Amino acid sequence: MKKRWLACTSLLVAAVMSVALAGCSMFGSTTADGNTPSKVAESSGEADSREEYLAAQETPSGWRQLYEEAAADGYTGTYIDFLKEIGATSADPSASVNAAVNTVTGIECAFTEYVQTASGRPTSQSQTVYSAGAGVICSIDKTEGDACIVTNFHVVYNADSTGHETVSHVSDDIIVYLYGSSESIPATYVGGSINYDIAVLRVEDSEVLKESSASAATVADSDSISVGESVYAIGNPEGDGISVTSGVVSVDAEYINITAADDSTTLSLLEIRTDAAINHGNSGGGLFNASGELVGIVNARDEGDGVTGFGYAIPSNLATAVARSIIDNANAGSNDKGATRATLGVTVQIESSEGLRDPLTGKMYIEESVIVRSSSGVGAEMGLNVNDTLISAKITNAEGTVIAEKALTRMHMLSTLLFDVRIGDTLTLVVSRNGETVELTPHTFTSESEFTLFAAKPVT
Repeated sequence: MKKRWLACTSLLVAAVMSVALAGCSMFGSTTADGNTPSKVAESSGEADSREEYLAAQETPSGWRQLYEEAAADGYTGTYIDFLKEIGATSADPSASVNAAVNTVTGIECAFTEYVQTASGRPTSQSQTVYSAGAGVICSIDKTEGDACIVTNFHVVYNADSTGHETVSHVSDDIIVYLYGSSESIPATYVGGSINYDIAVLRVEDSEVLKESSASAATVADSDSISVGESVYAIGNPEGDGISVTSGVVSVDAEYINITAADDSTTLSLLEIRTDAAINHGNSGGGLFNASGELVGIVNARDEGDGVTGFGYAIPSNLATAVARSIIDNANAGSNDKGATRATLGVTVQIESSEGLRDPLTGKMYIEESVIVRSSSGVGAEMGLNVNDTLISAKITNAEGTVIAEKALTRMHMLSTLLFDVRIGDTLTLVVSRNGETVELTPHTFTSESEFTLFAAKPVT
């Protein structure tokens, strides 16, 4: 599906978060203290340097894991020295890419449309149209022949179609196929979110799947990717079959404007930018790193004037969090067929950002100072004040198990984390206020009214 985009300004980025976490009241300290998670860690002695702290927040993959194991055994060189010594800078990634190909499916959707007159008015005659895309297997049971597949919402949605039995404009005739296979596998729609362009499909009792070599994707921490890192887009361009293109990470996280699946709503979505070739039909496929781990779900490419040659992928942390919420809601018997996100009732913005380079690994980090601009609802109950700087967030379930914990070094991290909150979970926030670190009153979510539903209709 054709997508349009515009680069976002920093003001628009702030507005995006304001819409996502709406709030109203204004109170608290008069000025922000300019702190960030890494500054707090350095000043408290938790880390020797800001760069060391930022590096510790990552989930290393591939060669980085080997380097850290070697360093633990006494290796004293830098990460770059290590790569040169083991020859990893010229290593062949094809084995990892082949493993990743095995996690990607082609998708074909049939839609019924009313034939239109020359003036664009629909007639009583109908026709069947088809669209092609791709998906990534997020879970699989080979014994039962079952699988869940993540794709883009716009792959399974057609604004001009007569629609799905329960969700308007969603295809009720979906097939998927595996790499190298000509046998089609029926799939059903589990749910999706037009706001986040993510949908989930389910395959059940498939003999083809039982006998295949298909596997579920290994998901990387998309907050740990690096600019310049090699990536591979695996999809179904023009519906001609699964294929691979390669490139690098051009921007690790940015908000862009795209036209939603309804062809009218403009969305501001968090994306990874890459120069890997992205074509129609790549939508819903995966963006993988050199270790064959999923870092994003491909969903857009630039098609306008100005900067060209780039494609975009929804970061894996966000895409999988939305998908998990869709699946959990469906398993709980929800008829909404969408994703839910805990609502804080606050607006935040980036006060400042800074680029930091770790001399040990050579990696560049961007750290943002994310401050509160208004607070109401749950946020106000927790004690979140205007000009507080967000430092960290933690989700704990009713049994006391930590579900997720994150240093909030970028503005998008809290919004993503809130998709993993469920009823009965407790959220704990740490902020910096007037130079002091403050742990706010934890909040346990007990009602559906404390969540926002993102389903087939846009939420604005």
